[in-house]
Amino acid sequence: MYFAFDEDQEEFRSSLRRLLSERAPLTRVREVAEEGGHDGETWRLLASNMGVPGLHVAEKFGGGGFSFLETALVAQELGRALTPVPMVTTTGAIEAVLRLGTEEQQTTVLPGLLDGSVIGALALSGSDDTAVGAAKVRATGDPSAPSLTGRLDYVTFGHVADLLVVPALVPAGDAVALYLLDAHASGVHVTAQPSLDLTRPVATVEIVDADARVLGADPVSIGRVVNLVRTLLANEALGAAEAVLDMAVSYAKQRVQFNRPIGSFQAIKHKCADMAIAIDAAQATVMYAAMCADQDNDEFARVAVMAKAQASECLTLCAAHNIQVHGGIGFTWEADPHLYFRRAKATEPILGNNAHHTELLADLVGI
Repeated sequence: MYFAFDEDQEEFRSSLRRLLSERAPLTRVREVAEEGGHDGETWRLLASNMGVPGLHVAEKFGGGGFSFLETALVAQELGRALTPVPMVTTTGAIEAVLRLGTEEQQTTVLPGLLDGSVIGALALSGSDDTAVGAAKVRATGDPSAPSLTGRLDYVTFGHVADLLVVPALVPAGDAVALYLLDAHASGVHVTAQPSLDLTRPVATVEIVDADARVLGADPVSIGRVVNLVRTLLANEALGAAEAVLDMAVSYAKQRVQFNRPIGSFQAIKHKCADMAIAIDAAQATVMYAAMCADQDNDEFARVAVMAKAQASECLTLCAAHNIQVHGGIGFTWEADPHLYFRRAKATEPILGNNAHHTELLADLVGI
């Protein structure tokens, strides 16, 4: 199987990369991080002008009608640039409405999410939030018009979200459903929290008897939504890892030690080679996961878990090696390598760490 984007997709990648380099370079990323970690201007441009949240959504819903590969490509470029925009979490919310929502909900909710006027957040704060025994929120009252109560920690971009998609125990307590919750409604209190990754802010969401709308409790559809988010996170991590390798190679060519570029030293060559090998291996898995997501086939669940684990591990290795290549300056605030290392360490635990994903994969394949 050939794991690569076609000519049109690569042209789209080039256009997007140019846009991000002009509108959201790392200097801009640092400024946004100090202001709260959300580049609203860039997000509105990406959403309204380029339609990136809904590239793979059917045109009848207001989407672009492209394949999921285009959406995966966007995630890679946003990861490469560390652009602080709510792409993954909003796309997760869109997919939840598409998979579980009624026709009326799709008609009324999707347009705002697709054009960027509404920021969505798929409020998954742990590895097993969609499991009955681990849900942190509970629905009470009339099942068709429930109230939610509970607390969610570490909701990505929760402090700027307008609409939350919340997993919660149904009133009967025997299943988990996804619910639509207005982030500004009475009974919803969102508090921004410090984040290790300055480009991916998090928030605590406290919910007390807040009115919500039920999307659905079909476990297969919910699993599809979660695995799609895993796949997008894997693509972000892959893009960031490629940027880190480029950064390390560029520095190794320029930095001179003992009258020679440090890239001529065997130890530096080995680190860069290890990074390149890890990226090549991760790319095959991540691309296959995106293809499976596009085809919605039976392999998707297994491959999405593999992609998240492998891409996360790849980024951690590359980010750490990049700091070593840069030497002492790599640890300083003024240098950029630490931004990618922060992204790597913050990506690891999202939806469960690598150990959790290994156990999950073992269960999926029956071993």
